[in-house]
Amino acid sequence: MLSLALVALFAQAPEDPPPAPPTAPLSLRVNRAITKGVKLLRERQQADGSWGGFEGEHPGGQTALATFTLLRSGVRRSDEAVQRGLRFVLDTEFKSVYSHSVRLLLLEALNDPAAWRDPADRSLDFLVQTQVEGDWAYPWGAADASNSQFALLGLRAAHRMGLSIPEATLVNAAKAIFRLQDDGGGFRYEHGRMETGGITAASLGGLTVLAEIGEGRSAVEAVLKKRAKELRAGDDWMVAHWSPSQNAYGDVGWTPSFQYPYLWAVERWCGLSRRGKLGAHDWYEEGAAWLVDRQLDNGSWLDTNESTCFALLFLRRATVTQDPSSEVLDDELDALRPPKPLTVAGDVPRLREWLALGPWRSEIPGRGLEKLPFEPAKVSPREGAKFAKRDWRRVTLKADGWVNLDEALATECDGGFVALATWIDCSESGALDAHLWLEVEDAWRVYVDGVLVGSSQRQQGAIDGSESCALKLTAGEHLLLCLVEDERGAAAFGARL
Repeated sequence: MLSLALVALFAQAPEDPPPAPPTAPLSLRVNRAITKGVKLLRERQQADGSWGGFEGEHPGGQTALATFTLLRSGVRRSDEAVQRGLRFVLDTEFKSVYSHSVRLLLLEALNDPAAWRDPADRSLDFLVQTQVEGDWAYPWGAADASNSQFALLGLRAAHRMGLSIPEATLVNAAKAIFRLQDDGGGFRYEHGRMETGGITAASLGGLTVLAEIGEGRSAVEAVLKKRAKELRAGDDWMVAHWSPSQNAYGDVGWTPSFQYPYLWAVERWCGLSRRGKLGAHDWYEEGAAWLVDRQLDNGSWLDTNESTCFALLFLRRATVTQDPSSEVLDDELDALRPPKPLTVAGDVPRLREWLALGPWRSEIPGRGLEKLPFEPAKVSPREGAKFAKRDWRRVTLKADGWVNLDEALATECDGGFVALATWIDCSESGALDAHLWLEVEDAWRVYVDGVLVGSSQRQQGAIDGSESCALKLTAGEHLLLCLVEDERGAAAFGARL
């Protein structure tokens, strides 16, 4: 049992939340974000003209992506950073689908197809020759929808440069995309995975590319016409699951993984299909507003070149002409940014002693918490006692981090959820506002005395302690119940209060 008399100093949330800041015009915020992002990419270019990252797996790929991003962000072809990046790209032996695809995007963006026909031909030939049963893969692994998305964008760039794409390549690609579609309309990364917003948008974007390149080719048009119903289902799924801040994961969950490639996939699909809205949502305005608020002070997103490129490629739809007043307004714009979210302090105590129950398997992956085998209000944990056909077991968490419940319970929790309960004693007079921080990877729910106080359908997220919920506790003893889902991978759990 944890007494909250001494931890109140660490756990109390602000009594009155700060007022919402006024909002600067989105166009100004976007243009300023692009300026800062471009500046960051310039600063991170290395002496040889490259941008480091993934050189072992995708030689030249990150440099091609960064150089392409500069061009799309309004930097001139004659700019020294672009020319240095281009020289590095042309001197690199490309070996992967990702790298060759982005090289084609870069060469097409230079808007001089005759000058770059030879390297473009080589990249096109690589994509045609490495297609297997309509899909594309890593050099070392199985095919997946992400490789195929980039390959199709590369084929479109080659097509726009006047290069000829074999009809069989397009027909096979059209057939292959639908093999990864779920019955509900969403698309998966590979067989056995959940459908996601990013892969669904990427697949719909790929189908848009095939319709463009395949126009007038009867075999391609026949495949797309035959699959028109499935295409509409994918469109409907994406409209229903669109969120700028949450990459849908399954029918009800979401994941922070690949958030920036997800938004770029949406931009490519909607941009290529000339779609201004997803249902009632202006996808660009909502996505751009989310992005500019998450740009770091150094101009990057997530402090990585890759995420920064994807963010800039989404934002590029805004006018990128330099506003001479933007530098003058930097301080004002900083003041208008929303306050940073509450984060856990290093001295917040850990809840280490728990009673655990489970796991229970879910018939539908990612939806184990929707239909519980018991009523949370009736939970009364006691070590060794049986409840809902499971035995309560004691689990002691680590003093310095989360535990893997697969190991702690000596059983595989994948595809199920575990219930964990502990008692907390609040000796404060009156109500105490506190915050519970969870180290989890997948969906969760939190109950206090049988009442739901917080939940999240996040899946496959970083186990960084950022998931949290507010608790309002009165004096006395309270039962804290956490339900933790394990979609796959580690069944992570840790808690601080």
